[in-house]
Amino acid sequence: MRARVGWLVLALLLSGCALVPPGGQSAETPSATPPASASATATPEPEPEPPPPLPDGPTLKKLLQKVGRTALKDYGYAVYGYDGVLLAAKGDEPMVPASTTKVITALAALDVLGPQHTFATRVLSDGSGAITLVGGGDPGLMSAPSEVKAQAANLDTLAALTVAALQAAGTASVTLQYDESLFCGELYAKSWKSKWSGYTSRVSALTVNNGKSTVDSTGARALSLGKADTDPAKAAAKVFAQKLKAAGVKVKQVRAGQADDGAAEIARVTSAPLGTIVRRMLRYSENFTAEVLARQVAIAQGKGCNFAKASAALTSWMKAKGLWQDGDKIDGGSGLSSKARLSPSTLAKAVLLALGDAKYADALDGFPVAGKSGTLSKKAGRFNDKAEKAGIGVVHAKTGSLTGIATLAGYVEDADGAILVFAFMSAHAGQTSAFNWIDRSATVLATCGCR
Repeated sequence: MRARVGWLVLALLLSGCALVPPGGQSAETPSATPPASASATATPEPEPEPPPPLPDGPTLKKLLQKVGRTALKDYGYAVYGYDGVLLAAKGDEPMVPASTTKVITALAALDVLGPQHTFATRVLSDGSGAITLVGGGDPGLMSAPSEVKAQAANLDTLAALTVAALQAAGTASVTLQYDESLFCGELYAKSWKSKWSGYTSRVSALTVNNGKSTVDSTGARALSLGKADTDPAKAAAKVFAQKLKAAGVKVKQVRAGQADDGAAEIARVTSAPLGTIVRRMLRYSENFTAEVLARQVAIAQGKGCNFAKASAALTSWMKAKGLWQDGDKIDGGSGLSSKARLSPSTLAKAVLLALGDAKYADALDGFPVAGKSGTLSKKAGRFNDKAEKAGIGVVHAKTGSLTGIATLAGYVEDADGAILVFAFMSAHAGQTSAFNWIDRSATVLATCGCR
């Protein structure tokens, strides 16, 4: 199996195999000519290996056009080489991106907040028996300890710390307030279908178990399909109150509210680093996490704290990075909205951006691997027949699917070792036929010499 190429090698390829500092002079090149004696005794440096050859664009496009597209009414794709040059494209117009939107959300979050950024859930006390549970927008806050790295903080630990602080202060009875004011606006987006409301998490700054307080499993499937809390902050506070009571603290009342200005922090739990959260979000396509991170990007940029402002923040970030194309539209960070539009080339260029900068390494690590992991695993129905076998373990990409919509954006190492970046998008198609076209097209890239 071909080894995965790391981000640094790709960055060198994308920059023409030379790192040049400001001013245009190579960091490895001295500013003056060395003395003759020095150059005579210096050991010649080995010539750098040439980059792998890229496919011939027209040949590649012919092969892609031969892939069966049964029942596909609308489709488009864009394929780029590691040098950023477009190799092949067809129907490169904005289409519904579904969960490939999460690529944009992940990159923006890593860029704006940084891979090591964390989110804190805190408890404040006013000293007179009122404590406030303050949500910090941690999408991985769980009710109990979890072995999942992205779910580092939990209410068991927070309750234990709170109880210890209350006992030290001689406090045995409290009123519990809960504060979700970091986020604002509606909890459920207007563009989301009402029939999803039973299992689609509301977006609040204070949630537990991905906004599904009654779910007792930390697995991706359970958190995806479990019953969603209609008021996640209140539900989280009730779970916290139960844990305080179990430890012997009397909770007289649970209510919404904010702590007084003079309240002091008595306990906190901190999330996993953002990079860890992003990896899991992309691998398992966590809608809730994506919406929370989009909101965090908007807040960090001072743009606001609701759905609309989150979309505006992602849009602004894309434009600043040169990723925007006429007709593109961001509507939320998860891809649940059918009103969003991104072109194949927009998505492919976002992947190119990630390949060229170490700050985005966690996003690349989070891409599912064909036939192996996450939403591209064989268990998920992907890369599971002979025509797709060569793509297994080689294609790294983020999936997207809604009713009639299937998309895939990522990268692949071809037969010659060249990195190809792609986005395939389809609409008005049966899911199986669309997945087959996408997976087989990606496999064409994996097997390509194409010259």
